[in-house]
Amino acid sequence: MAVVRFSVIVLLLVQQVFAVYRDCSDFDSLKNCNECIRCGGHWCNDPNEEKRCTAMRYDNWCPGQQEKLMFLTNVDEDGTSIQPKYRLRTLTIGMDDRFDISYPSKSKEPKVVIVVNTTQTSNFQVDNKTSCYDSTCTTTIKANPETNFCTANGGVSEYFNVKLSVEGIKEEAVTKFHVPCACACSAKVEERSPVCNGRGSLSCGVCTCNEGWKGAFCETPICEVKRGDVPCTDSGRDNIECSGNGVCGPCDKCECFTDREGSRYFDRDNYCADICMTINDCDDCFLSPAPGRCNTCHFALFRQNYNETFMTLKDDFNRHLWVRCNGTINECNYEYAAMRDENDETFFMVTKSCDPVQERQAGAVSLTLPIVLGVIALVVAAAATVGYMMWKNRPPPVPLADPMYQNIDAEDCTGENPLYKPPTSSFKNPTYGKW
Repeated sequence: MAVVRFSVIVLLLVQQVFAVYRDCSDFDSLKNCNECIRCGGHWCNDPNEEKRCTAMRYDNWCPGQQEKLMFLTNVDEDGTSIQPKYRLRTLTIGMDDRFDISYPSKSKEPKVVIVVNTTQTSNFQVDNKTSCYDSTCTTTIKANPETNFCTANGGVSEYFNVKLSVEGIKEEAVTKFHVPCACACSAKVEERSPVCNGRGSLSCGVCTCNEGWKGAFCETPICEVKRGDVPCTDSGRDNIECSGNGVCGPCDKCECFTDREGSRYFDRDNYCADICMTINDCDDCFLSPAPGRCNTCHFALFRQNYNETFMTLKDDFNRHLWVRCNGTINECNYEYAAMRDENDETFFMVTKSCDPVQERQAGAVSLTLPIVLGVIALVVAAAATVGYMMWKNRPPPVPLADPMYQNIDAEDCTGENPLYKPPTSSFKNPTYGKW
């Protein structure tokens, strides 16, 4: 419990520190609607207005786009002895409210007690003065919230109540003050707003830029310039801007194309180099026809036998996983297909080479599954056709009136089986007839 109390005290002190150090001396420097309102200013939601926060409204300033604060309807209720008994007012920062409370009193110096309850700490002022005339006394109260009334993490509105009680009178007079402490527009945030060039969120007419961008409309990139950088071109290859796979964008960095063949492998941090350029740096891996990992390459590169079925595979964006490439080694032009998986491992399959061994390996596995299934289907169809023709051309059945169907009873059959041979031995059961 002591730890909880200590945490609460620390939190209140932190809020108080933020309030004490709120600088409201320069309204032009306030770029946040909430801070403008908490300093008692007026806010403009027009992104193109240079003067966003001002202490006083002036003609032709922010027409139609001034932030409107929530104001409650004023309420006054009279009591039996105290007038008024209840009041409700909206009081903005920098304003004050002066009001009178009247009540009967036999004493010219009645005992008056004023108690203030608030959702905040003590950043407001309440003064009072009492005067009496002909058995009626009037207490004049002046209340105003200070600049530091609203805390940084407060709600849209805060309250403080002023309660007046007079000795000898059962009724009490209560005035409730509503203080706007935040802008309603703060709760409305447009992500990737076109006003912010799609690089930030828009709220109250102000862009909050994403990482790497700045400016009123997130139009300026935050560039990290490294010494010795060669922007957008690679002198080690051909000095073509972004390897021909992109354009030079903000901060002199390549913006790679996304709608071209092999674009899923374009490397923005390497001049938009494609997968073919990367593999061509490992020429030695093409000299060995054996499948497996190439140990002479500086990255994980694997060779496998060609399979035409792989060439139809696509990703979730309908882009081919395998990209067709070509190169030249020792005046030999060769063609191959390449892909990179989610583990950043690269694979390639040679489709055409000057090496007869590699040509045979490429062609040996080019018979794809659909072709095999097609051959099997043709064989089955041919067999079915032959069977049908044999069944269709079978001899007709013999008519029932044919003589061969006559005299088929057992007693009419006197023929002998030419294959029958008499037995050469016999066996007599010794137990026959004893059961």
